[in-house]
Amino acid sequence: MEIKILNSILFKELMPWTFDAKGTKAINEKIKKVGSKEPTTEAELVQQLQILLADCSDLSKWLTKQNTKGTSTLKNHCYAIDFPAYSDAVSKFYNAVISLETLRVYNAFNTKMQKYSKKVDIVYHTTIALKNIKALTVNTVKEIKERGFEEVPTEQSTLPHFVLQLLRQHLTILFFDIQELSKASIESPTSIEDFYLLDLNLPKAQISELQKVEIETEKAEKPTTKEKLSFGFKETEAKLKLVITQLNNQVEFLNEEKCTSDHLVTILTSKALTTKMHKVYFGCETVQLRYIIDKLSASFNNLTPTALEKSSLFYTKTNKLLKAQNLYSNKIESPKNQSTIDNIINQMK
Repeated sequence: MEIKILNSILFKELMPWTFDAKGTKAINEKIKKVGSKEPTTEAELVQQLQILLADCSDLSKWLTKQNTKGTSTLKNHCYAIDFPAYSDAVSKFYNAVISLETLRVYNAFNTKMQKYSKKVDIVYHTTIALKNIKALTVNTVKEIKERGFEEVPTEQSTLPHFVLQLLRQHLTILFFDIQELSKASIESPTSIEDFYLLDLNLPKAQISELQKVEIETEKAEKPTTKEKLSFGFKETEAKLKLVITQLNNQVEFLNEEKCTSDHLVTILTSKALTTKMHKVYFGCETVQLRYIIDKLSASFNNLTPTALEKSSLFYTKTNKLLKAQNLYSNKIESPKNQSTIDNIINQMK
């Protein structure tokens, strides 16, 4: 399993500090061509990478040798981090390349490991993969420190600052994703704390940025013992409806052509959610949605990204089923219309 594309960001043709601003127009066209459709198979994922990296001859040739016919549904990450938000077309390009390639490597490794049943083979290939990922992560952290990019990047940060921090975070997720796949065979797995403190030499405070994503598994439970899912609303419905209505009017919170405030209020206040409830389609950007959910969560016992995904009732602005990972990776401190959102939600107090 190679991490060739991720390596090239630090050492070869994708190094952000060598980016020529004259190439912005070509990048814009590539991003438009890829579109907003999230890949569902490895073949679709590789195709998107081929479009984005068409001008990188070495990487483009290498990609044609990867699994371009894989039809299996992609496996989602086991871990999540609040990634920095891209601020322009070039940083969006790097965000797409890094996130797609990390997901491709994870799924390619998962496919490869299906071939092995002996513990010795699983441990051998997992050890090599983890060693390579850790080495690139350590080098990325070294580059970050040498360039003085330790702080979380903002809209004013340089492209190298944004890309290096983004690469470090994705590599961290990739390391623990792959270790999770083989956890039954690894006798002494690396703890998250040791990875940050000992391997990356980063402060303990940064460990909190890595979160385990709860994955709902099918269980043969009797209906009488199955736990009912709800968001645990603690306030009055009238206040909640007023807030949602104002969010609709001022920040286009919901896609009101497909759902209403009443539909969302019914779901948020229900004591037992069912998939037969009217689906809710959001009209705002995901970074705004994440911010609104965080602000509203004080009025609930269980308004979390995982609970939202488990309900299977919510869809993003692009009409895709809302996933916890969507929310985990779209957290920023100051989204568009922040002050307006704050003033509206403060009415819940």
